[in-house]
Amino acid sequence: MSQRLELVRARAQPEELARFAADAVAHWTGAPVHAHAVAAGFLARAGDLDGAQRHVATVADLGTWRADRSYLWSVFVRELAVAAIALHQGSLCAELLADLEPLGASCGVNGALVAFAGSHAHTAGLLAAAAGRDGQALLSRARAVYQRLGAAGWLAEIDQGLSSGRGEAATRLLRRQGRTWQITYHGQQATVPHSKGLADLAVLLAKPGQDVHVLELYGSADRSGPAGTLVDRTALAAYRQRLRELDDQITEAAAHHDPGRRVRLGQEKETLLTELRRVTRPGRQPREFATYPAERARKAVAARLRDTIRRLEHDLPDLAAHLDKTISTGTYCRYRAQPDDTWHIHTSG
Repeated sequence: MSQRLELVRARAQPEELARFAADAVAHWTGAPVHAHAVAAGFLARAGDLDGAQRHVATVADLGTWRADRSYLWSVFVRELAVAAIALHQGSLCAELLADLEPLGASCGVNGALVAFAGSHAHTAGLLAAAAGRDGQALLSRARAVYQRLGAAGWLAEIDQGLSSGRGEAATRLLRRQGRTWQITYHGQQATVPHSKGLADLAVLLAKPGQDVHVLELYGSADRSGPAGTLVDRTALAAYRQRLRELDDQITEAAAHHDPGRRVRLGQEKETLLTELRRVTRPGRQPREFATYPAERARKAVAARLRDTIRRLEHDLPDLAAHLDKTISTGTYCRYRAQPDDTWHIHTSG
């Protein structure tokens, strides 16, 4: 099973990964932490984030993973890390990184050379990036190990991850910490005071490519005054056209047995449906809002967003330039980036 685990991981076929996740739980009944951690990681690799979440929760409920140091440890920590990164579980990533980073000069070996589990620096580097830190030094250390060992598959995996930019999104972090925000953008880091403009940015960056009405940002409950609509008919038509395209793409993903793509497309569809329900009444007619409060909100939100971007120029000049190009304001505000320009947003600190 340990050899098969590494072969399935290396082939990276979603259906095979999902099957092995179920087999792991059935096989390792005497090591349930290992079994469920492997299942979580393999389902995350397959794109089944709901399934991965269930197995991560089981690992947490078992409550023994921090004490385990068996020969299975390197594998289940690696797979638990894969799931934690995919699920954006910051606290779990930090715990795993604390355990793995001191072991960065070593590798995981399952049993008596039954299977090679990779460099601990590899997993630690991915966790560091997910936590908003620069993981390049750790990843470079892992790459050197793979070159020295002639571990061609692992070397290809780490190079593919770097070249495809999978770690790129993790370098975009916005985290609320009481009266301050921790911000990371492409290697630049700063801690800045809380402001309403940063809270507005957090909302917009969490919804790339989506229109957000100023009243949502402003927090106004005053809807008195002459009525307007939350969305015009052109925007409604665009929403509905995109829903039709998503239905076709979901059908295509199912026909090509691509569960990861189906999950991503399904999430985008649900986001669009939620937005349509928000801006329309029963019968799909645009929902009304009050124009006077909206005009006050429009001016206030635009001003505080401009001020926030200006204040970022000193410590985070690249981010300020990026936001100046991609944040549009008006009755609707938008982060004009691609949907896969993902930020890690934490607002509950």
